[in-house]
Amino acid sequence: MSLRQPSGLRTHLRIVALVAVLLAFDVAFVAAVYVLAHVALALLPLVTYQFEVLTWALSFDIVPLEPVLLVGTPLVLLVQSVFGYRLTLREAREYDIGPDKELKNVLLADRSADEADDEPEETVVAAPTLEDRVARLAQTADVTMPDVRVIDVETPNSYVASRPGERTLFLTVGLLEALSDDELDAVIAHELAHLSNGDAFVMTAAAFLPTVSGRFLDGLAAGLRHSWIARKLLGLDGEQNANLSNLEIPLLLFTPVAVLTVGPLYLASTATYRLLSRIREYAADAGGVAISGSPAALASALETLTADRRPETDLRMAETGVRELCVLPYAMSGTDEETPDDRLGRLRQRCETVSERVLPGSHPDPEDRIAALRDRQAGLER
Repeated sequence: MSLRQPSGLRTHLRIVALVAVLLAFDVAFVAAVYVLAHVALALLPLVTYQFEVLTWALSFDIVPLEPVLLVGTPLVLLVQSVFGYRLTLREAREYDIGPDKELKNVLLADRSADEADDEPEETVVAAPTLEDRVARLAQTADVTMPDVRVIDVETPNSYVASRPGERTLFLTVGLLEALSDDELDAVIAHELAHLSNGDAFVMTAAAFLPTVSGRFLDGLAAGLRHSWIARKLLGLDGEQNANLSNLEIPLLLFTPVAVLTVGPLYLASTATYRLLSRIREYAADAGGVAISGSPAALASALETLTADRRPETDLRMAETGVRELCVLPYAMSGTDEETPDDRLGRLRQRCETVSERVLPGSHPDPEDRIAALRDRQAGLER
């Protein structure tokens, strides 16, 4: 069985398909913003008492939809190429390992001054052991050497994030402690295959829609929590003598429209994002084997990493946008978020549980990946 990486034509076709799906959801996102902006303007008279705005806004002829789509879609593409990358950096920033830690003969040093930019200072791997390992595998894969960051988290995991001109490989302390040299080579090769296949940038950018739409819905829930009317209707804790704001009624009227508009977009974009993640994992497994030369090493690494199964709550807490990038769908943080024990909190928890049951998993079953790698190894030994 051949260890060759997928052909250039197949790789390019897959990238084109990924970009086409991403573009379709960008168009849907711009259209959703267009609709919600008109609805918000229609509710403006309830705040300003200028009721002549109502008919004007609901006519949807303030600005035609077509030019909004033509201008808005490229802007969204530009924003998400930056946003998705910064999202992954922010997820790792809280857990960056300190420079005084020694790990498997890997010494860590502070980021050099010339690398500092507008982002908060982070830590990079400076020891030759790990950097040379990544550089050697990157040369084999014929990809540009990525920046390397080690995250001080016990959960064994890794992922790559990419945007034009910037590539970063994230490895957790748990991963480096758990794997042998050959297994670590295989996992790093798997991550480099994402860069070689060209899907790392697309997936990093594709995190934009699920994350933004999800946080928008969270923001609506937070707004309801601070709404005096909503607290009274839902029996939420809070000041019962709060003054009724003139934003209360517009917010309550806007919320169901926003949920019906953004909710399906969140579910559809997240489902597509996770399906793309599943597809790319098999491709990266094959590409990683072509780089490291050992299907058995990657299979052994996956067996090692899945020997101690993460709890289901850990999978739910893995934030959409980063989980799909990881070699395994485990949260980078082991902390659980506390959901308020009130009607709104229980409703939110119920919605999250239902959505997780409806949405596809972000990764193929590890046993299926291991079996495919074992079959590949058996084919090489015949």
